Amino acid sequence: MDAAAVERSDAPSGPTTQRPCKARSRISAACVRCQKRKIRCDGAVPACGACRKAGANCVGGGASRDIPRGYVHDLEARIAWLESIVREHVPSVDLGAGPHYQSHGTPSRGPKDSTLSHPQPDDGASDAYSPEDESLSDITHQIGLVSVTSGTDLRYLGPSSGLFFTKFVLAGLGRRIQVEKQYSPDPVKDSLSIPADLLVVRPQDLPSDKRHARWLSQAYFETVHLQFPFLHGPSYFDILEKLYDGVEVGPTCEFQVFMVLAIGATILARRAKIPLCAEGYYASAMTRLDGIFQKASFTGVQCVLLLQTYAMNNPSSGLSLWSLHYHCLAWTIELGLQRNAPGNLFSVPQQELRTRVFWCVYTIDRALCTLMGRPLGLMDEQCDLRLPLNIDDKDLDSSQTKSGHGDDSLTDMSSAIHLFKLARLNSEIKCVLYCVGRQYPPYTRPATSDIVRWKEDILNRLRKWKEEIPRHPEGSERSGINHLCEIKYHELIMLVLRPNPVFQNPTQAALRECFASAMQCSKLYHELYAANTLHYSWIGVHSLFLCVITMFYCVWTPGGVADEVDVDTLMRALKSTSDILSATGEYWPEARRSRDVLDRISTATVSRFTTKFCETQSGTVNPRPPPTPPISANLGFEQATEVPDVDFISPPDFQALQFGNGSFGTGYMSPVYETQADSFTTTDMLSYFMGSGGDGNMNNAQMMGGYYPSVDEVMQNFFANGFRDLGEIQ
Repeated sequence: MDAAAVERSDAPSGPTTQRPCKARSRISAACVRCQKRKIRCDGAVPACGACRKAGANCVGGGASRDIPRGYVHDLEARIAWLESIVREHVPSVDLGAGPHYQSHGTPSRGPKDSTLSHPQPDDGASDAYSPEDESLSDITHQIGLVSVTSGTDLRYLGPSSGLFFTKFVLAGLGRRIQVEKQYSPDPVKDSLSIPADLLVVRPQDLPSDKRHARWLSQAYFETVHLQFPFLHGPSYFDILEKLYDGVEVGPTCEFQVFMVLAIGATILARRAKIPLCAEGYYASAMTRLDGIFQKASFTGVQCVLLLQTYAMNNPSSGLSLWSLHYHCLAWTIELGLQRNAPGNLFSVPQQELRTRVFWCVYTIDRALCTLMGRPLGLMDEQCDLRLPLNIDDKDLDSSQTKSGHGDDSLTDMSSAIHLFKLARLNSEIKCVLYCVGRQYPPYTRPATSDIVRWKEDILNRLRKWKEEIPRHPEGSERSGINHLCEIKYHELIMLVLRPNPVFQNPTQAALRECFASAMQCSKLYHELYAANTLHYSWIGVHSLFLCVITMFYCVWTPGGVADEVDVDTLMRALKSTSDILSATGEYWPEARRSRDVLDRISTATVSRFTTKFCETQSGTVNPRPPPTPPISANLGFEQATEVPDVDFISPPDFQALQFGNGSFGTGYMSPVYETQADSFTTTDMLSYFMGSGGDGNMNNAQMMGGYYPSVDEVMQNFFANGFRDLGEIQ
């Protein structure tokens, strides 16, 4: 309240003339989409400008239910249409005689109505902001948040996730290529509606045959349990037997059984391409959820880990993976699982299970925090970090428990323990390379007086870890875990070697090794896919996409490895990645859109090599000096075509695409993490990666009048001027 207002309030009331109260316009809440993106909402009806231009459903932010802003407008238009039919065919009906009728007039048929089916750009002041501006902005701004709920719960992403790296690689692509506008669906044309009751998943009872339940459970223990051994196999199967014998086991045990069946059914259904009611078992488990999370308990942590596992593999779960993880982390600390309890408090088997559960929580924390660029949930200095014994579940209660098997013995725990060791290396990499420029207590970071020497040391430790991977027999049901361990190794190699806040300009040697790891990672994924043992998960989609983005970076960046790349090997790797993303798209729709984006850049990448080869053959440019041996040979691969060594469709004869002057810029690509790593951006990583890629003809824009450069030219110009473009974007 200002001084004049205070004086007026203190003055005695007199016969002053009161001013008429000025009607205040009602302030409408921003819609849900604008709230989540923290952008201005104009409050237009039936859809705000931002939602209309993006072709998104505009839901009012102030409503208690998710009701689109155009809901009333659509109802009025629908009623008016129905009334017109009644007037035409049944003129004897008095439309004004209905209950509680109050005429508000017929909805206007002005320009706003036409925007429902044929959106038009706003005139006036809004002409300065075209739909292309927002679409191009989405290219770079819709990558900083990731949905960990399989829905719309968007979360911030930091540099270690690789999403800023991806944003940088794709920024120029979006800024220089015409982006197709997406329009809202026409409600008149969308006559097909699915009844809501058909979408409700019904709880599923236990399989009628106990052997079927054991079959589903065995799929879980042969796949998930080898990585995350937080359950005790013999105890689980004892509970399953009791359930079929009609013995009461309690809601917690029933919950665990149904969640294991749901995860096992998901794995087997995707391998056999048949429905196995995974969602039904999950729905049955959720009916037993009420009494589990009332207080912290060891079995409660196991239940949360089961929910996390299901959420990572099922996009329809609707579970917030991030929220589940921190709920699990809080209970882990509350129960003291990160510490070695005195021997008189727990028996040796109980202590071993506590240690296993802690390491599963620790490993998931490192994976999620790295993937999303978040701070670590639990620092190493807060934990005792004693590894569990290398012993089979069935021997946990025997006399071998205290001693365990030798390090060379292959048990149910061998691969998991080795992955736990890798999680510690992951933790160190994140603390050293991706936690810079902030005031952290000194005890939370490893002492690194010489960062270059540390980098060589961590790479050597990773290579040693790879040599010591426990190898399950080839051809066995567990052989897939061998490939998974190697994939995790190559992911960390790329995490160290690609641009990061400490090493922003990788050397050519680093790019060479980074590219080789990306190629090998693609090969390993394809081998799992070809053997029908690929585990389709959300983390796998992220890993595969970032792997291909790394390939593009190493090939396109100035001073990269383009001159050392074997084109046939690269084409096969890109083709295999596209095949895997197509298959993954059956379960994760985001993967399909990811494949479309990657296919467009892949076409431009192959075209670049094809065009330069043709120019060299025709003598229009100076031939290259004798090429360096293919990069696969440089890094110890047996032959250039080893990646991947499976049957492929012969690559098409790509036509040469028009692109700039054919030369790279002189600037290096540096993401400038210090100023950009923590900027908030505005949509889900897997929902943009993956926006519509259009067709494969990169020059179709030229046929429509006006010149739009090809992707090949875009990528070259972008890498030469990346800093300037990012400055404009921000």
